[in-house]
Amino acid sequence: MSDASPPKNKLPVAALLPGLAAAAAIVAAALAVHALLGRVLPWEKNPVSAILIAMILGLAVRNLLPTPQTFTPGIQFGIKKLLRFGIILMGIRLSIIAVARVGVMALAMVACCIVAGLVVTVLLARTIRIGPRLGALIAAGTSICGVSAIVAVSPTIDASEEETAYAIGTITLFGLLATIVYPYATELVLQLDPAQAGFFLGTAVHDTSQVTATALIYDQLWGVHETGRLAGADVAITTKLVRNTFLVVVVPLLGCLFGAKSREAGCRKIPLLNYVPLFVFGYVLMAGARTLGDCIFGDETAAWLQSWHAVKSAAFYVIAAAIACVGLNTDIRKMAHLGFRPFVCGFAAALTVGAVSFWLVTVLGKWVAAG
Repeated sequence: MSDASPPKNKLPVAALLPGLAAAAAIVAAALAVHALLGRVLPWEKNPVSAILIAMILGLAVRNLLPTPQTFTPGIQFGIKKLLRFGIILMGIRLSIIAVARVGVMALAMVACCIVAGLVVTVLLARTIRIGPRLGALIAAGTSICGVSAIVAVSPTIDASEEETAYAIGTITLFGLLATIVYPYATELVLQLDPAQAGFFLGTAVHDTSQVTATALIYDQLWGVHETGRLAGADVAITTKLVRNTFLVVVVPLLGCLFGAKSREAGCRKIPLLNYVPLFVFGYVLMAGARTLGDCIFGDETAAWLQSWHAVKSAAFYVIAAAIACVGLNTDIRKMAHLGFRPFVCGFAAALTVGAVSFWLVTVLGKWVAAG
């Protein structure tokens, strides 16, 4: 009919363009700066990753320049959707057997880190009197999957908006610090091999976006890329996705412990499917596609090699744009209002999870290195 309204998807797509264009421009600038540093700096290998540059440029634009409100939809899309799509594409780097092997090995490590983070953070929150719900939010964000865990847990334990905002700010701050420091500390201080580094980064860094950025920065700086060896980023991302699935356990558990609205509401009426990270299955399916392709075409066939390498390259650019969006979304000035106590709690939580993770990869070193 002539008077039919236009398709509803036109406006949302148009609304995404300014923010995504800003992210694309930042990625282009980051790649240019990375190439320039590679020519100017005296070292054989560039000590600054393009992903790290993209994040720093995003932070600089957000905090030093006026950011138009029209950027917001695209930035949010980049953080919530583009990042997950990039992680799904990253699955092409691994065979399904490698994903299963890393996932099984990560399971016990992730469980130990989550338990340690939850217990220590909740007890510390009680000791320094920041409130049990704020402590639980910081614990969940540190132990499981950063902001996503906080947003999932908050309504379950009846946390206030202020407590949720404080927890998100704390997790964002220490996640950003980890993204900058851990890729260098993992190699220069902890001296972990790539497989160990992957398990460490996958368990010690908070948010999915931060783990992905940190692991790719590590890979670009120190990673091993020989045939048959797992890269640090592959191990880290697989480990992080195992962590994400623990939302299904931790959200109802905290709901029961805090008796959200009523014990029945906290224990029985939580829609568990809402907390299943579906992009984990996309990552596994992509690894399955890689395995199937290797079996059908042969892992040395030129056309197949070009195909999966193209997907791998696309994953890098998609994730770089998502990380630029993370920078564009982070207002450092808001973190100044967090106060001292949540900062202490978040710092202790980050140290606890990092220490337990490092201890585990050290104790299990020979098995982890063999992966």
